[in-house]
Amino acid sequence: DIWTTPAWELREKLLDCQWATTCTAGHAAHLRALAPDAEIMLTYHGLDPHRFPPPGRGLGPDGSDPARPVRLLGVARLVPKKGVDVLLAALAALPKSLAWRYEHVGGGPLLGDLQAEAERLGVADRITWRGALAADGVLEAYRAADLFVLASQVAPDGDRDGLPNVLLEAGGMELAMVASRVAAVPELIEDGVNGQLVPPDDPVALGSAIAALIADPAARLQLGQAG
Repeated sequence: DIWTTPAWELREKLLDCQWATTCTAGHAAHLRALAPDAEIMLTYHGLDPHRFPPPGRGLGPDGSDPARPVRLLGVARLVPKKGVDVLLAALAALPKSLAWRYEHVGGGPLLGDLQAEAERLGVADRITWRGALAADGVLEAYRAADLFVLASQVAPDGDRDGLPNVLLEAGGMELAMVASRVAAVPELIEDGVNGQLVPPDDPVALGSAIAALIADPAARLQLGQAG
């Protein structure tokens, strides 16, 4: 991992190999700064469009009807860099009048702590922890959701996302996205065009963006189609 491996070791490896490739411009700049004489290529990863066909979304719920809550989705390992604790704080601060549910796909070592935090914040009854799913289950979760949320952050040990595949997948499924302005996420999401970007580690800003999109299905549809 280029963010947790010592700089001297990365530099040694880069200068020893004929070439290296990385999947974000931010990664490429970091590696080129460590080893200016190394051959570093940028190669973005993509999706097979046949596996992620756009579902043809229409206007969804607007958060005013408890019988039709807006369905929020997160797909991430439960590790510090994914910022799920920040997301829980944002969800707890949403206006009580809004009808929503959050579904999380992915397991990890923080599951117990995050479930306990959801209980403490009073939002556990609106959250479903689905654990790891096979590909078909993840696709169905994308189809069923109204808004995708990923609160990535830089972990205490320096670990961080690159360009998360789940954002490519959500965009490919015409799902509006709210994500942190961190790592390579802004290389994919243009704020206000194909998603909303918020500062990392900021549950207030994250909650405001989520609340606004819960109440505005037309904006969600526009962002999703742009994605």
